[in-house]
Amino acid sequence: MKKNQSKRNNKYLLFSLGVGFVTALTFTITILIGIQYYQKQKTQQLQTALNLATENTRKILTNSNLAAFSVGLTIDPLADTIKNFDYVAKEIMDRHPYLYGVQILKGGEIQYVYPYEEHKDVIGYDILKNPETKLEAEKAINDKKIYYAGPLELKQGGLGIVGRLPIFHESEFWGFSAILIKIEDLLKASGITKNDYTNISFQFSKINPNTNKVEYFTDYKKSKNLSLSYTFEESAWKITAVYNQEVTIYFLLALVIMLTIASSVGSGLYTYQILKKPEKLEKLLSVKTKEIEENNEYLESMVQAIPDLIFIYDKEGRYLDFHAYEQSLLYYKPKEFIGKSIFDLFDKSFASDVHEIILKAIKRNEVVDHSYSLDFKDGRKYFESRHVAINKEKVLAVVREITDKVISEQQLEKSEQKYRNLVAQASDAIFLADEKGNLLEMNQKGLELTGISTDQVNSFNLNSIIKLENANGLSLLELINQDGKALEEAILFSQGNKETAVEISCKTTFQGQIQGIIRDITVRNNYIKSIQQQNEKLKEIAWIQSHEVRAPLARLLGLTEFLINYKSLNEQEKSKILDSIKLSAEELDLIIREVVHKTEDAENIID
Repeated sequence: MKKNQSKRNNKYLLFSLGVGFVTALTFTITILIGIQYYQKQKTQQLQTALNLATENTRKILTNSNLAAFSVGLTIDPLADTIKNFDYVAKEIMDRHPYLYGVQILKGGEIQYVYPYEEHKDVIGYDILKNPETKLEAEKAINDKKIYYAGPLELKQGGLGIVGRLPIFHESEFWGFSAILIKIEDLLKASGITKNDYTNISFQFSKINPNTNKVEYFTDYKKSKNLSLSYTFEESAWKITAVYNQEVTIYFLLALVIMLTIASSVGSGLYTYQILKKPEKLEKLLSVKTKEIEENNEYLESMVQAIPDLIFIYDKEGRYLDFHAYEQSLLYYKPKEFIGKSIFDLFDKSFASDVHEIILKAIKRNEVVDHSYSLDFKDGRKYFESRHVAINKEKVLAVVREITDKVISEQQLEKSEQKYRNLVAQASDAIFLADEKGNLLEMNQKGLELTGISTDQVNSFNLNSIIKLENANGLSLLELINQDGKALEEAILFSQGNKETAVEISCKTTFQGQIQGIIRDITVRNNYIKSIQQQNEKLKEIAWIQSHEVRAPLARLLGLTEFLINYKSLNEQEKSKILDSIKLSAEELDLIIREVVHKTEDAENIID
């Protein structure tokens, strides 16, 4: 290696001496050659420096795109939820220290930020309502791809850029996943503010979409020096590399004219130094290439860690590549489907649906969702997939198993239906009201009891149809607000001014609503009233037995005892005593008949 380098250095030296010698002989030709060669080297050096800066910036954009995509994977538009945002955001921020923050926006409103403490003040800020941010945000939505807005003044302070990846669900815009980079961190990471070239400076500019004027974000000095520019399509940024002209070259050219020998030596040395610079650039390019390879390895490891299935199709529906965190989720073994078309593996109906999704993703250049199920040996499994075009020939699909979610939703639906059937068939009235007592729902028995139609339920208040009987003058709502519950007898005023005796039991739920049961107690009250009336009859019978029955019975006992004790009575006396006994017996019979009659009346009251 050193030997080759020594030979190369010798060649550079010989070439430089040759240039110097030719310059000494014909300095006019030497000046022209030197100028042309110098301009070429400047352009080459300028182009190399610009390529390095744009490559670094491109790498930052690529990593930022993947970061925004990774954040977007935490969004479940179907369930309208965000999962593992803080974990994914922390991993991304740790890997890319130049990032200033990560955001998720629903619509145009910022709802999730990381790091939270540093960015919490922007939560709730709607970028689509601010004319300074609206245009570039709408460009991302209309183009359906990531767009880098700014540089602009951040609400958190400082100047920065925001990369926004629009999220769509069933062709409807949902929101953004966004990454933030401070402008000084971007310029530093891309090598714009700090590079290995002392005679090359960079200008970072952009046309402001609100004013249509060019804005510069580095020191700008108008110059006629040699410059090259590159504009990034996804952000409209423009990087301009400017070659700062060295006074040395003019001095050397003057020396060539005045002193042939000095010119030859100077041009030779200068040529030698110029020839050495591509070697340094090759080393620098080698280092950067290694960094890119390491970054690719990192991205590959991230993909391997994703717990979903990933497939890559061509536009004909052939499987080109895949990633499976769990092989058990694959319907076919890899060797059975790689290189084959979906039409070779699945029935025509299912394959046609998938192929249509693939073509739609390519044509629209947007994320297309698809839900389906497959019958595995161990049962049916449900999946949802998101297809996005890689280019005009390939589509990437991220597939997630949602079997547990689907089964849970089905079970929940059955449970809710069962509950609704039980409530609808209940023999008591069941109702739900808000915290002010306005009726929200009522079952069929409640509608029958109150005479309210289904479409009128929300027009009634509990206090208007329920009047408590024994609540110390309190209304039902006042009692509930006081005790948090109520169990009272009341009068129900139904439509048609009908009054019904009821028992109402209700309480407030944890949501602040009032849930209760109304039971018709008319039969129960009538039964209690009948028992009370029967008790009055029985008291009357008891009084008769204890007073009216006692008198004739006492006479019978006295007369009978008299006959037994006085056997010497004549026939006339005996006849009088027997007549008295008969009269007492008839009186007793009449009283007994009255008791029996009253007993029958008491039984009829119960019946």
